[in-house]
Amino acid sequence: MKKLSHLLSKGRCVFIFLGIISLLVTNCEDEPFQNDLQQEQQLKSFNMLPAFHEGDVWHYKGLVNNDSIEIIIPAVWNGAFMVYAHGYVDPNLPIGLPDDAIGGVSLKHLLTSSGFAYASTSYSENGFAVKEGVLDVIFLGNMLKAHFKPDKIFLGGVSEGGLVALTTLERNQKIFDAGLISCGPVGDFNGQLQYFGDFHVLFKYFYSQELSVSPWGPIDIGSPDFVSPEVMHAWSNGDLDTPLLWVISQNPAKLPALFNVANVPVAGVPVIQYPLLVQEILRFNIMATNDMIDRVHGVPFDNTSRIYTGDVPIDYVHLNNNVVRIKGDKQAFRKVESLYETNGSPSVPVVFMHTEGDHITPVWHIDAYLNKVTPIRIGTDIIYLPASVPGHCNYTIEEVMTAIETMKFLVN
Repeated sequence: MKKLSHLLSKGRCVFIFLGIISLLVTNCEDEPFQNDLQQEQQLKSFNMLPAFHEGDVWHYKGLVNNDSIEIIIPAVWNGAFMVYAHGYVDPNLPIGLPDDAIGGVSLKHLLTSSGFAYASTSYSENGFAVKEGVLDVIFLGNMLKAHFKPDKIFLGGVSEGGLVALTTLERNQKIFDAGLISCGPVGDFNGQLQYFGDFHVLFKYFYSQELSVSPWGPIDIGSPDFVSPEVMHAWSNGDLDTPLLWVISQNPAKLPALFNVANVPVAGVPVIQYPLLVQEILRFNIMATNDMIDRVHGVPFDNTSRIYTGDVPIDYVHLNNNVVRIKGDKQAFRKVESLYETNGSPSVPVVFMHTEGDHITPVWHIDAYLNKVTPIRIGTDIIYLPASVPGHCNYTIEEVMTAIETMKFLVN
């Protein structure tokens, strides 16, 4: 499932053309999600998809509005759909359908070989496009419901897709019967942004000297309040890989202190993989920063009053006096609350999975979400299945199938 570590733009109003009418999503600040999509979408879906004949393998790929969809129905179908909400895709990449794998097995093959029909959407935008992802998932769910009349429709999401899926289920769309949420930033999205931003400024503090004297000259990795297009381009092309590895190699003993102060879980991770953790976290710092600032109309990171501390014996007075301090924008935090925070009230049963050593989306999201949930639901129709391993979405096929069977059990 390691491929899914790449799964985890603007906050603009969007047009969605639905057959003979169009719906304009206005007032993105106060009503970030549109709820009344069903009837027109259903009418259009009948004319969009080719006929389905039971007992045949049915496979469709097509462009709907600004996003692609893929639907696969196996010859031996159990009557249920699994709609898959994919994780984060860098804003500069082409919009495309996911092709994720678990243990080397394609997710779509794993599901269809188990009797499920599979459906997914590319979303109409890349980046932290949760609002757009929710609208696209709702569209797809309504299409499936109208055209195929399945017995059940389940919704699963990984990383950022977990937030897309859970937000959809909390909107009470009456489309999906249950959900499976995997390693998503679902408990405290503001906390997630602070986690990324803290790592960014702390990496620059610990490796300030190495970044300034590299053989390539001073190395720029941006800041939580801006990353230049040149830095993003260098990252995308892989031109920063070797310089960053050189920076780390000059003093790898600093990494445990960096991880400790930044609260990055590393238990069970071989020391030789520490540089990979740095690269995977910095990916979001470099590629997602400007996208998020655009979407929330300001800088959603503030460490002006943060006191950095930890369990390692370093000079914390020097650290706190010299680390870069950034003041965030109040309107940005309000937009984060409006667009990205969950409410703890999914309208259907939900199973959560999370790797306890997740360095991208820390496991504290689970506790933060469960603290929002009505206690009587925990263990009844809201189930958490932990995985005591390091890594982001680092599951086995058996763990994923157990979670799917648990989800099915909750609605039977």
